[in-house]
Amino acid sequence: MSWSERRGVLAALGAAALAACGFTPLYAPGAPAAAMTGRVEVAVIEGAPGFAMHEELTARLGPAAAPTHRLEVALRLEQTGVALTEQDVTTRYNVTGTADYRLVPLAGGAPAVGGTVRAITGYSAPETVTSSAFASLAAQRDAERRLAVELADRIVQRLALSAGDWT
Repeated sequence: MSWSERRGVLAALGAAALAACGFTPLYAPGAPAAAMTGRVEVAVIEGAPGFAMHEELTARLGPAAAPTHRLEVALRLEQTGVALTEQDVTTRYNVTGTADYRLVPLAGGAPAVGGTVRAITGYSAPETVTSSAFASLAAQRDAERRLAVELADRIVQRLALSAGDWT
């Protein structure tokens, strides 16, 4: 038996085992999470991190071809210095992100789902002869973008898990 034949047999056995235990893939054809694609319009989110979050949400939820709901997100980022040199210069920062979201039916009514997601990331801003303010600013912006993408992924996951209630 060739390697590709073995892989096919193992995949079939794995799928049969998962089906036997009642497991259904979240995005399987006909699953509620698969039905949410193209049905959610993402509202504008302020700032550069908000733009990154909007882009990630739109990519994950699909372009709103026939929207039935609007996703509204309030994004807050907080920066905290966590490492100091002997000269009291901060060289490491944590960025904590909080996103409050709600999925509002376009036809009106109460939000279908809502909640808050949080994540944290960090970046270094070394104070040396070879470092620059530009490098520190670039590191900060990259950390904020990474955080916005992580929060967007968490929101999409929560929407997918609750899709049976609103799709």
